[in-house]
Amino acid sequence: MTTSVPNPHAEEAMTDHFRSVDSAPADYAVDRPASGVNGFLVTFIALTILVMCARTLMIHTGYYDAPRDLALFTEGRGEVVFPLRMFIVLFFLTYALFAYSNIWRRAFLVGALLGKFLLFCIAVDTIFGVLRDAGIVSISVFGGQMISGLAALAIFPHTILRQAQLPTQGPMSREPRLPPKAFFAWFLSLALAMVGAAIAIHVLFNIVDTLKNWAILGGIGAGVFLMQQILAVATALLGIRAIKKSRSHDFAPATAILVPAHNEAHSIGATIESVDRAAETYPGKIHLYVINNASSDATREVAEETIGACEFITGEVIDCPTPGKAIALNMGVDLIREEFIVRIDADTVIGPGCLETAMRHFANPDVGCVGGIPMPLEEKTWIDKSRLVEVYMRHGFFQVSLDGYQGVMGIPGMFAVYRREQLIEVGGMVQGMNGEDTDICMRLTAAGYHSIADPKAVYYSETPASYAHLWEQRTRWFRSIYHLTARNRAMLFDGHTMVGTFVLPFNLVNAARRAMLAPLLIFASIAFIGFHATFTSMRWQPVVATLLGMSMVMTVAVCAIWRPASIRHIPLYLGFRVLRSYFTLASALSLIYPPMQPRMPRLRSRRRSRRKATAHLTPSE
Repeated sequence: MTTSVPNPHAEEAMTDHFRSVDSAPADYAVDRPASGVNGFLVTFIALTILVMCARTLMIHTGYYDAPRDLALFTEGRGEVVFPLRMFIVLFFLTYALFAYSNIWRRAFLVGALLGKFLLFCIAVDTIFGVLRDAGIVSISVFGGQMISGLAALAIFPHTILRQAQLPTQGPMSREPRLPPKAFFAWFLSLALAMVGAAIAIHVLFNIVDTLKNWAILGGIGAGVFLMQQILAVATALLGIRAIKKSRSHDFAPATAILVPAHNEAHSIGATIESVDRAAETYPGKIHLYVINNASSDATREVAEETIGACEFITGEVIDCPTPGKAIALNMGVDLIREEFIVRIDADTVIGPGCLETAMRHFANPDVGCVGGIPMPLEEKTWIDKSRLVEVYMRHGFFQVSLDGYQGVMGIPGMFAVYRREQLIEVGGMVQGMNGEDTDICMRLTAAGYHSIADPKAVYYSETPASYAHLWEQRTRWFRSIYHLTARNRAMLFDGHTMVGTFVLPFNLVNAARRAMLAPLLIFASIAFIGFHATFTSMRWQPVVATLLGMSMVMTVAVCAIWRPASIRHIPLYLGFRVLRSYFTLASALSLIYPPMQPRMPRLRSRRRSRRKATAHLTPSE
């Protein structure tokens, strides 16, 4: 669907209308320019070339049998499919060098990241060596590399959460336990995925081997790739069933529409008009609240004019002079008296039937938040087209799979429905950090409610119109995983919710994987093209499979189900995934690390103080 926005203010100079105090919260992030991540990549490339040249020199000076990767095995060390451990060491080293802090904190980060990783590698190789020597089992070098690679995906966020300046733990109820039905749905799906992957690998060995040679299977292992996809499909089928059952009730209470708006004169008119059109078929009464959040443009005037022309809703504009979306939202929640609140961003247009579909789920008192699927407003630019495929994958497939076991961690604030009483119960919207929309869902989950993402509730949201807007949006989104985890750290592996026990840890690991993707492709290209004579046993398939492979097959399948014509945008989307990795790395580099002071100078200063204090004393004294 392509939606035009007929607004006389739409052509105003809005170069930086997307920037606000929420772009980089002052206490927990820095608005770091692109030179930070570009400097990271240049340094990473230089270190990679330097290390590989050193390894090549070793070959020409008689150390040909030295391992191609950091491995302790006495057998098979020269037959390395990919020098993964070398990549991780260089990635960790470069990240620590470019972390936003002083030199002492950076040195500490080097020790923390590399120390944990190298200790893990030593332990893994030692255990594998003992098992091999005892004749119990022989595990390949590749197996050890993959296990240490997975460990690195956990070490990276673990170190960030311990060292970075992040939000403190917020108020949280921890009464509910893991819902048995949801747990068994996830566990049975996982068992099915493991069995299915094992059968495929052993029974269909030749086919699997062919797919590996074609880079369809690979990366962290064919079995893991297959298991992931089977698990996602199985839980998605359960999610479709759960969503249909949840929306089968009739429920249309009086509802408040809450629209926070900061410099949105170019789009807020279309947002209000879409609400008025939706109200024509919605049985309940709707009142709209526009919270004009420190706008410097004509947001108030456009909103008032559009509300005055509405036929099916009433509404008002309220000024919030203090900048900050969460501040504006909390002000609106305090003023609203309706039982249900629909939060809509001022650049979002809700589709026909969106309200009716979302509200039906609240017939169940255990539902805490409901969202839909955020389709792009237009399909003109490469950003629009990439976003379309991303939406189908993220919201049309993976969010549905999370619905299968009450694992939806967050509902995008572009369109989200809450019970007002529950919002107040869990403390309202958090201020001063990224991800307030996901944070409120996580705290509702901790309080015993669950969120539902219903793809039948369709709405259309603004896609960044420029690269600068895309940079701001994605670094803010990707940074939020660390803010959210820090504020809700009590949920991590808590055994109380599916979100805290499974989904949140997976998202942390996935954020690390995404941050490493672009550097990994660069590292692999240098090794394979420039130093193939050194890494003679290196294969390109595992690396290519991390970008393409089964994930591309699933992308084609999902797009074919939603809209076959969108398949033509998949090449753009694959390139966008690499750019998304670049933004994820940028978000990790924008985190603030509190500076450290060296201990030795402090010790010397204490000694000088003691000498000064005792200088006047005589030996007899």
